[in-house]
Amino acid sequence: MKKNFIPEGVADINYEEYEKMSAIETSVLDVFRRAGYRQIMTPTFEYYDLFSDDDISVDTEDMYKIVDTNGKIMVLRPDATVPIARMAATHYKEGSGDMKLMYLTNVFRSADYRAGGKREFRQAGIEYFGTNSSEVDAGIILTAIDALQKSGFHDLTTEIGNADYFNGFLEALASECGIDDPETEAKLRSLTEAKNIPGLRAFCEEKGLPEKFTNVILEMPLLYGEISEITERAYEIAVNDKMRAAVDNIRSISENVGKSVSMTVDMGLISSLDYYSGMIFRLYLKDSGAIIGSGGRYDGLMKKFGKTLPAAGFGLNIDLLYEVSQNEPADEGVVNIALGKGRLADITVEKLKEAGIVFPDYTKESRKLIFTDSTGKYRIIFVKAVDVGIYVEKGACDVGIIGKDTLLESNSDVYEMLDLGYGKCIFAVAAPKGYKYNNRRKLRVASKYPRVAKEFFAKSGRSIEIIKINGSVELAPLVGLSDVIVDIVETGNTLRENGLEVVEPITDISARFIVNRASLKVKRDQVMELTKLMKEGTDK
Repeated sequence: MKKNFIPEGVADINYEEYEKMSAIETSVLDVFRRAGYRQIMTPTFEYYDLFSDDDISVDTEDMYKIVDTNGKIMVLRPDATVPIARMAATHYKEGSGDMKLMYLTNVFRSADYRAGGKREFRQAGIEYFGTNSSEVDAGIILTAIDALQKSGFHDLTTEIGNADYFNGFLEALASECGIDDPETEAKLRSLTEAKNIPGLRAFCEEKGLPEKFTNVILEMPLLYGEISEITERAYEIAVNDKMRAAVDNIRSISENVGKSVSMTVDMGLISSLDYYSGMIFRLYLKDSGAIIGSGGRYDGLMKKFGKTLPAAGFGLNIDLLYEVSQNEPADEGVVNIALGKGRLADITVEKLKEAGIVFPDYTKESRKLIFTDSTGKYRIIFVKAVDVGIYVEKGACDVGIIGKDTLLESNSDVYEMLDLGYGKCIFAVAAPKGYKYNNRRKLRVASKYPRVAKEFFAKSGRSIEIIKINGSVELAPLVGLSDVIVDIVETGNTLRENGLEVVEPITDISARFIVNRASLKVKRDQVMELTKLMKEGTDK
């Protein structure tokens, strides 16, 4: 008898769910058609080479690959825009006017299904080819908002940025500081997009950047909020004309969108898809804290296909729209704080108390998992320490306090706003005293942190075997299970008592204050108030 199992990260859709999702799709597509867009479809399979360019699309590790009978590598469609751009470049004829295309398709990407990620999801969107203007960009944003409102989603907020603000800064960094290698740019892009202020500060110190550039790097991720105020400051700190032009573009788009739309700006908004080159925007549902759509301008992408053709568009995640339509609205007035019980939690509760945030019912001995402060503005939710990142990433909690070790291992998609300075230790490679690497054979590494271990040794190109250990990892080399371990080291006493010593330090560890991407925008004032209080406590 066959087992009724399906692969992780995918799901059957029953008829009730399908009918509700189909209703959303129909409503969205009707709005697109009325706006003059015509529906197309691209193949489910595409050549790997279409997406493998570093300047084009999703990480190649996130693609599902197969080899056809001719030995060519193909992928399941990991992105909707790139194939449509290829199609438009092939069929667009000069002088034929603008081309307005719409689509409804499935997208396939590798995902951490253990954290609720989906390997396959439904996406609807539009792509506009032929004109580059703030009027067109505003029209695209308004079409997205109209499609959502007609589908029953009204409590929206729109966030706008411009990729050229960051790109302009990179050009200045290259011309004035000589920093222009792709690896460094990618690191800076990742840190800025994640609003990783501690990481950005360390980056500036490592590169020895002049004060002018350091100040811009540290301020750019925090330039978000009301458009007129933020764009004024963004213009003041811009270091070249490209950055100033990006600010002017945002102002022009905002004027064309109009005051009836709830819109904010984020000058540190950088899409994970590298092909965006101008306006970028995201759509949030305030009552759920979910990012349900995004898009922008990608004129440079068309040059990859031999066409100098302006292009812009957006995509809506239909699966996510359906899911949030079934959820109860979130409590907008309360900031939920994820904490893992233990030493970090005890220190954090004490820090909050010093800042005037008191949880009257909280005791270390209590088995309760949820505590509300005396003002009703904050709520602590106790979860397993390893789950803090997931609770914040998925929006179940707005913010969290998590060890940098756990954050690195979970790779949670959150904003890393503060290094809180407590819970200090280091990540390190340790082994029995006197151990020397043997480069002639594969290194066996035992760790509770396989992701961290893999990434560390990958930098040196060393061949390793990872052995995941959940208990006392110090035992592994003592009984011959591994050659070395990768673990956190605080005092080093446990290592010494078991005859081990640090072979190589990896990185410093401490408690970090993380924020859900949507909560930072839809609960901006509450979250920033708490961030300020936590920072003041750290600075004491």
